[in-house]
Amino acid sequence: MLDAEPSIYSLIVLVLLSVAQAVSLVSKGRLATPASLPVLWGLFLALAVSEWISFIAALWILAIISFCALREYLSLVDIRLEDRWGILFSYFSIPFMFYLIQIDWYGFFIVAIPVYAFLLMPVCVALGGRSRGIVFSVGALDFGLFFYVSCMGHLCYLAFFSERIAMLMIATVAAADLIHRALRNRPRALRVPLQVVVACVLFTGLAEWSAIPLNHSFALGIIIPLLVCLGRFTLKQIEDDLGIRADRLQPGRGRTIDALKSYLFIAPIVFHYLRWFLKWGAL
Repeated sequence: MLDAEPSIYSLIVLVLLSVAQAVSLVSKGRLATPASLPVLWGLFLALAVSEWISFIAALWILAIISFCALREYLSLVDIRLEDRWGILFSYFSIPFMFYLIQIDWYGFFIVAIPVYAFLLMPVCVALGGRSRGIVFSVGALDFGLFFYVSCMGHLCYLAFFSERIAMLMIATVAAADLIHRALRNRPRALRVPLQVVVACVLFTGLAEWSAIPLNHSFALGIIIPLLVCLGRFTLKQIEDDLGIRADRLQPGRGRTIDALKSYLFIAPIVFHYLRWFLKWGAL
């Protein structure tokens, strides 16, 4: 909505990621690549499609990624057989939420999960007819619904307003994650400032391209790396509880949700920050 014309950067990054992914497949694991590479490729594919073909097509690509993440999460969490109605409700919420984005019904989108879905989920779980364990089931399903559907929806809505800003946010988060992995054995006092410096350089250097005012670009350059650290710390505890190990990530066993965690943790905060300060609600 805000971008006047498509940007060649999305295609360049997509080609580079495609080459890296192809090399990884051809080498059959001999060449180490980040486990998050397929998810990052999927996100940039959606952004490139949004810019050059159709936002609606990109929207449903992100919906598929949301489905894969939610399915992986539900396969790992210890929920009961009686929770099948709640699980079904969770899956059906994905096309519903992304359709709200497609028709730009922001007022309902923003309350659909935190209000209506959170109230309907206990009803769906209660239909299973078993009370023992229902509190855990409702909490686990509500978390999956919020994090893997609502937060992905915020990332999609961010791309609806500006693919360039969404691209910049994803690239910054990916850079912060890369620095963390490269310097994981170094003190946090070194890693975090370096992430902040890189993020500030990216956002301020591309402020004119992204159409974010310089002061807000600088603020986001500070906020995003701090949120990456906070999200990684928080979701690491959840992954440990689900039995996900960073050194044994497999498709369907934690790879997708581990790769998405930083992007989904940050997307709603960045979206609402920009919507408030850049007055997107008046568009």
